[in-house]
Amino acid sequence: MNQSIKVDSVYLSFGKRQILRGINLELVKNKVIGILGRNGSGKSCLLKIITGQLQADVKHIRYGDKVINNLYKEKGLINYLPQHEFHPKSIVLNNLLTLYGIDQDRFFVQYPFLKARWKSKFSSMSGGDRRLVEVLLVMESNSAFSILDEPFTYLMPKFIDLVKGRIKELKSKKGIVLTDHQYRNVLDISDRSFIISEGIIREIKASEDLKIYGYI
Repeated sequence: MNQSIKVDSVYLSFGKRQILRGINLELVKNKVIGILGRNGSGKSCLLKIITGQLQADVKHIRYGDKVINNLYKEKGLINYLPQHEFHPKSIVLNNLLTLYGIDQDRFFVQYPFLKARWKSKFSSMSGGDRRLVEVLLVMESNSAFSILDEPFTYLMPKFIDLVKGRIKELKSKKGIVLTDHQYRNVLDISDRSFIISEGIIREIKASEDLKIYGYI
């Protein structure tokens, strides 16, 4: 099967306001796709439409030769990191690893600084540590594609570098799509980068394009 998800002709409106106007995007295995855009440009809406959490006015999504309206229903195909914290604070870290099907020994070899917290409740961690754990859970789980919405937000610089390095390694196993306002970090690790502006998506060939499209 063709190892890509093709998203075509995505239109989204809220009342009279048109958010997305015919968006086309291809998610490819072993590639990192970066998406930039100002607040309200529709980045998160697009990611939710791709995974099936938000219904578009029009959309056409294929995985290989198969039309799939809600990708989240396909086991092991795609997972999603939302902007906001999304795990209950009462849950324990080792239970989260089990929930995501992640081998604990392998995880703590990769991230030894978290091993002392493996029996800790989420509530005992700082907001930044909770965000880091959620990013790592989505990245490390066994899915063909991972979509990361604002993965660098609330992270300390050393952990941003950690996540960036791991994304570069994990793309050998999966396709990754990410968006973040820290655009330099997005551009640094993306194989292809795009910007959404006025409801239209355009590829970024050079950082100067961000000025042309009014992003910076």
